[in-house]
Amino acid sequence: MRDSDGSGSLDPQSAAERGQTVSDQPRPGSGHGHSKGRSYGTTAGLIAGDRSASQLVVGVGYPYLSDLAVGNVVADRLGKCQLPDVAVADCSHTPIAAYQTITVGEYDTVVVVGARKRGDGLNTGTPSADPGRIHTYPTADVPVPESDIVDRLAECAMGSNTVENVVITTKALGEFPADSTVIDIEPEYDSWGLTVDEFSPSVADRFDDLLDRVLECLERDYSLE
Repeated sequence: MRDSDGSGSLDPQSAAERGQTVSDQPRPGSGHGHSKGRSYGTTAGLIAGDRSASQLVVGVGYPYLSDLAVGNVVADRLGKCQLPDVAVADCSHTPIAAYQTITVGEYDTVVVVGARKRGDGLNTGTPSADPGRIHTYPTADVPVPESDIVDRLAECAMGSNTVENVVITTKALGEFPADSTVIDIEPEYDSWGLTVDEFSPSVADRFDDLLDRVLECLERDYSLE
């Protein structure tokens, strides 16, 4: 891993001392895991297409955090394809920002994609229940826990940018179009640290399948060259 001078690591503390954010620093890695030179986390909103599109793909995740960044990498890949009538959002911010991005347009179809861990919580060092498994389900199937919605929103303010929190926050504050889908993949690596810059084998092996699943949820046939 490299610091902003190319010699150290991606270090939030040293970046702050220089008046930078982590996303100001050069992004390490190559291959599926990350796109060199792509600065995630600097824009809460569309990275391709515009609000006039009828379809929106929302990549949710934590930049720089291996499997937890898969939604952002999917957004980056699809954004570069310039798919007709498809807007793409890199929602690597809080769920509140994602909610604003999702509801500001008049989309007929929204697809939310990212990693979602099953089992214990994040930052435990343990894999999800079935790493690499892809789940597809309507946003309507995600319940809004009214008893703890205030706590959920507080988590959002603290940066808990999970697929689940994005969907719950959007449903609590607004609504999804009727034809909206969540596609998530179970992560093998869940660390919050900045030492892993590639996907785990479980996620890397299913990355193309994840892309195909997103395309299948859109309203017309698309292919990636």
